[in-house]
Amino acid sequence: MKQVCSCQLISLFTVFLFGAIFAGPLKAQEGIYTVNIRQPIGDTLFTCPGKNLIFVADGENQDGSAFDSNQVNFTWEFGYGGEARNGNTLTFDYPEGGHYLLRLVAKSLNGNPAQNVPTIHVFVSMPPDFTGTRSDNSSFCSGEPITLTGFVNPNPWNLDDSPFENTYNPAEFVWAGANMISDRHGVGRTEPPLDEGHQNYIFRVMDDFGCFFDTTMMLYGVYADYTMDPLTGEAPLEVTFSVDSSSNGGLESSINYTYEFFERSADSADLMSTTTGIFSFEQPGEYITRMIARYDQCTYRYDLDQVVEVDSSLLEIPNVFTPNEDGANDYFQVKSLSLKSFQGRIFNRWGKLVYEWSDWKSPEAGWNGKNLGTGGDSPAGTYYYVIQATGWDWVLIKEEVEDWKQYKDKIYTGSVTLFR
Repeated sequence: MKQVCSCQLISLFTVFLFGAIFAGPLKAQEGIYTVNIRQPIGDTLFTCPGKNLIFVADGENQDGSAFDSNQVNFTWEFGYGGEARNGNTLTFDYPEGGHYLLRLVAKSLNGNPAQNVPTIHVFVSMPPDFTGTRSDNSSFCSGEPITLTGFVNPNPWNLDDSPFENTYNPAEFVWAGANMISDRHGVGRTEPPLDEGHQNYIFRVMDDFGCFFDTTMMLYGVYADYTMDPLTGEAPLEVTFSVDSSSNGGLESSINYTYEFFERSADSADLMSTTTGIFSFEQPGEYITRMIARYDQCTYRYDLDQVVEVDSSLLEIPNVFTPNEDGANDYFQVKSLSLKSFQGRIFNRWGKLVYEWSDWKSPEAGWNGKNLGTGGDSPAGTYYYVIQATGWDWVLIKEEVEDWKQYKDKIYTGSVTLFR
């Protein structure tokens, strides 16, 4: 009897042990389980608008054992504009101040809900307004120090049953900007630089949630930019400089302008300038330009990222032309750029002057095949030219022993064939 009974007990124990081994631990979706918000900690959260927050969830079975979070769908309901996201770990930021109720809703893969819905009351700092923040002068061009006074006015939250109002400590008020002299409890003094245009000053405060807010105040110096036209051409190139925009706080008509230029390859100390807005560039080259705007004690330099390009002198002389009035190659004409003066003469093979001209720019400039004396057509054949030309880039450099106003001339000679 005892032996039989012993065998039955062993058999029952074996069946139980076998079932326990192969059945495994109870899964969340098969029984009672709860979920937790591990991060952030606590049931109340104080934060700032736009601050990126990390949220982490986990859970446990009824017997206290942890379960694989992949067995459960976690849904975070943020209480802001219907925003909801899924996952056991994610990030979110509240874009606006106020009070929001965060809820964590969980269901197993087969739809079995968790026994609880954890919540957190989220308080997001309300941005203040800075009405009354001011300076004792909007322009600093007098050269006198400027006093800046900052004010902060709380915006209370009262749209639900959890109203709140942020507070601010004047000891945390800060002014930031160029050349601050002093700054205490929202009152600052500054001496802005007079040659760097307008200046921005930032008034920043921190509230009881540890959130920072600021406003920006612009003080006026002087600012201006400009355009120029044309940008390229042959010498002498007359360029017009025009103010494109300017500001000094309302007295723009009192701004004075000087335009300065220098040739890129030359010494920048060799400045040319004009206050009229019009300048004639006589020497070929590439010119860097800038504007100096002046108002009271303020100045501002604006460097344009364009240059003035004046063509180098060029003279090209053809060796054939066909004055048959067909509109093509009817004139013996030179191709030129940046010439200061020009004189052309045509001689026949006996050395007699046939034609002369000094206009090298107009469409009909040059020899049309007519005889200067008779007005009749010159016969086909070979003729000889003598051309005297001066280019603007042949200006002598000013020296102590030279007359820098004199220009060099060059004489070109050759032959041209007239076909009819």
